Amino acid sequence: MKKLIFIFIFLPAIVQSQNWYPIGATWYFNYQEMLLFPAHGYNKYTVVSDTVVDSMPSKLITKEVVNYLGDTLSVSSLIVREENSKVYYYNNNAFKLMYDFTLNVGDTLAIDLNSIVCDSVSPLTVDSVNNININGINLEVQYITCIYHNSIYFGGQSDTTSYKIIERVGNVGGKNIFFNPICGGADEFIWSGLRCYNDYSFSYKGDPSYTYPCDTLINGNTINISKLVKDANFVEIFPNPSSDFINVTSDYDIKNIEVYNICGKIVSCFQPDNKDFTVNIKTYPIGVYYFFVTINNFSQNITKVKKIIKI
Repeated sequence: MKKLIFIFIFLPAIVQSQNWYPIGATWYFNYQEMLLFPAHGYNKYTVVSDTVVDSMPSKLITKEVVNYLGDTLSVSSLIVREENSKVYYYNNNAFKLMYDFTLNVGDTLAIDLNSIVCDSVSPLTVDSVNNININGINLEVQYITCIYHNSIYFGGQSDTTSYKIIERVGNVGGKNIFFNPICGGADEFIWSGLRCYNDYSFSYKGDPSYTYPCDTLINGNTINISKLVKDANFVEIFPNPSSDFINVTSDYDIKNIEVYNICGKIVSCFQPDNKDFTVNIKTYPIGVYYFFVTINNFSQNITKVKKIIKI
């Protein structure tokens, strides 16, 4: 009987210790695609429910990958849990330690390495610890570093990498919700950091200079669009491929047509203000073009994007 009483008292204590990952919490990470012009979608993580894995109170999180045209590329799920200021994620049928907020300055945390780029990697070292206040909530911040010793086949040099970890938010410079340091330098032209985190109590922007909404889709150097409707049937753009003319038709008035080449530079711009329009592409060089067609549907501007091939 004493053992049963101890179990019923201890289990709620574990559940209540889940300060991380409240239901409804969301993360948006930038998703930059390797194209000839800058194009950004996003990875969205959402905490959807409580669950129990290996007898441990845990959280179920969904991941949605959206490309720069608004297409959902994939939807998957993952499991995380937090206990006594330590955060774990479920991988290969076991929970793996991801964050440890019991560490002090000078403490270390071993990390796994699975990369042909590196011969070895040092443990993570806590360089400093401070606090940040967001919406009246005091959160701990860890600044940590590790040293990668690159294989001789990849230069043989050693690289020191630093990370900023915020309690409840996680690694603000990472590519996703997992904290899994990657051996090898990142391309300086690719930004894959945290756009923003939101839950019921506070919001945090990973890069204050990122002024667009969390779910913004970015296409090219000059286009910043917060909402694209790509597969709706309100507009037709044809034929494709074509060597001479592209027809654009809609059930609603076409307000604007912008044509961009594959380098993200505008080629043509039209304001038809009617339901049908023909674009003459005879003088366009052979290649790929993007048609951005904006219509007005009940006072709401909606844009469709289609890739056109000139032959």
